[in-house]
Amino acid sequence: MDWDKFIKVFADCELDGNKIIINSRLHDVIAFVKDNYPYDILKEIIAVHKPDGLVELIYHLYSTVDEEDLLISISVKDEAETITDIFESAIADENEIYDLFGINFKGNENLKRLYMPEDWQGFPLRKDYVQDDTRLCWNDDNNA
Repeated sequence: MDWDKFIKVFADCELDGNKIIINSRLHDVIAFVKDNYPYDILKEIIAVHKPDGLVELIYHLYSTVDEEDLLISISVKDEAETITDIFESAIADENEIYDLFGINFKGNENLKRLYMPEDWQGFPLRKDYVQDDTRLCWNDDNNA
């Protein structure tokens, strides 16, 4: 795939095989890729809490034309831009990442807990989450 047009617009991005690593402008990058390249499906958004405290978000796009995958990666602290207006399928992944990692997606007005109770404090998939919290012990004593 010819990425010259992309590099002219997003010169600060890093291309590494089938992965684009960005530092900002997530929404602009994904919109540009969808509009200018045949990546028409968002397969998933993956979140990884890294030891430095940042959360890496990996957007897994797929081209049904070329049958190729593309990954777009950005590291964020607590907030990222929503892409639900570009890929409606992002709604579920953004809610899951919000619930389990605490990432707020700017522009997504429907963020909600999917798995954890509404009154749950903290985000259990962050590496800094306290694992010996008594709320994690769903047993007879806590369910009485």
